[in-house]
Amino acid sequence: MNQLQGATVKLALSGDSIVLRGAQKGNNPPPERTLGLAYIQAPHLGNAKKNMADEPLSLESREFLRRRIAGKVVKFVVRYKTPSGREYGSVYIGPNLIEDDMSIKLVHEGRAKVTDQARNKLNRSDVNPDEADLIDRLLDAEQSARESKRGIWDPSPQPSRPRLTAFDDDASAFLAKHKGRELRATVEQVRDASTMRVMLHLPNAHQMITLMLAGVKAPMVRTNVPGQADIVEPFGEEARFNVEIRMLQQDVKVRLEGMPQGNAANGSFVGTVIHSAGNIAEWLVSSSFAKVADWSAVYLEGGAAHLRQLERAAKANRMRIWKGFTGQTSQAPSKTFEATVIRIVSGDTVVVYDEARDADREFQLSSIRQPRMSDPDQAGYTEKARESLRRLCIGKPVTVTIDFHKPAHENFRARDCATIKCKGTDLGAHLVKNGLAGVLRYRADDGDRS
Repeated sequence: MNQLQGATVKLALSGDSIVLRGAQKGNNPPPERTLGLAYIQAPHLGNAKKNMADEPLSLESREFLRRRIAGKVVKFVVRYKTPSGREYGSVYIGPNLIEDDMSIKLVHEGRAKVTDQARNKLNRSDVNPDEADLIDRLLDAEQSARESKRGIWDPSPQPSRPRLTAFDDDASAFLAKHKGRELRATVEQVRDASTMRVMLHLPNAHQMITLMLAGVKAPMVRTNVPGQADIVEPFGEEARFNVEIRMLQQDVKVRLEGMPQGNAANGSFVGTVIHSAGNIAEWLVSSSFAKVADWSAVYLEGGAAHLRQLERAAKANRMRIWKGFTGQTSQAPSKTFEATVIRIVSGDTVVVYDEARDADREFQLSSIRQPRMSDPDQAGYTEKARESLRRLCIGKPVTVTIDFHKPAHENFRARDCATIKCKGTDLGAHLVKNGLAGVLRYRADDGDRS
């Protein structure tokens, strides 16, 4: 037998093919190699570009393999190569080279079958004894699966849910149906550290979508896209690798929160990934791999105040994307107090009664802009924004967090800007989500925001 080697499984491509990662050196992503499992064949997953549909039980075979080895450290041996250079071998998920052989487990459970090539090899006089022993064990496992009618040998298998790689549904209706719910999902691809392809496991189908993490933006990584120039921003590959080792092909929960403007037709959504390892968006920001993204932060439940704190700390450390940062990193602590809304001044300004001070206080909602009366396309929404706030919070208790003070400028008087929540609903985010306000854009070194 060839030399036994160690590696980490990056992902399972199908029920009989995986991608392995070697050891990382420095901050560069480690080398990768694709390995087919020797002497077995699982049902083929389809290919939308080639107009090929999934074979029956192909996803079930891939999932059987993925759940057991994705992200795990394994031992493997290369047994043979094709003339084109593709490698085939055995993978072991434990120290026992018989009981822990992943190929035998797949065949035994009816997730794959022994190839004709392997059967023919047994009849050759020059067959290696070690290889012959492996093929015999695979054939024994297949016979057990056949007799028990497991997996592909079941004459009446349960119908599989379809795997939908393209998004042909009405995105707005899809979001309305699933918004805010925790959906079971698998991270199938990490495009960059803040953009993923995930497969939602819905009752009637496995639906692929593109998910942008709410509230953050990592450096772009775009390579090998037909008709588009390659773009790899500084720290992009390192950020993506660190997300891959934590999330790729892992079972997660996804909470859909919104859709990026202009992308409603291609299955792109904004949301949060919930994983036992923690909040990946918060980790990206605290590790200086991502910035807070104002346009998507409005979708976050509870607002982006915690992300802002993490970003300020990251800026102060001046690592990775903040190396060389010269902007302001300090900010006075936020002041939070309870109050009652007593007047709606406009679509972005309210007056509250602060009982502790026994005073009325006026605040502008942080980081948003109400519809402009001077713009004919927006003027009609000005009163709607004001009325929406009135219905939501007039006369009700709220929590006010003062974010910053805006000094007087030209014809504008000084303002205190705050994040205000009524029964957990962020007033600013409520207006943006309902199309009644826009998100202000800030410089990267401007800490005055919600």
